[in-house]
Amino acid sequence: MNNAQIELTYTALAECIARVGETKTSLLLATLALDLLSQQPDADAALKHILQAERLAKI
Repeated sequence: MNNAQIELTYTALAECIARVGETKTSLLLATLALDLLSQQPDADAALKHILQAERLAKI
């Protein structure tokens, strides 16, 4: 994705989070993550993304 596409995607996600509300944000993000992870070629690739997200969350 180029910068404009990243910005568009970020904005769409932020607006979606606002629409579902604080109480359902965790469910939304977990559902989105599972959907995206299911598109990986195998479990090893998906697990690498999970570990990367965990590392980034600890920064």
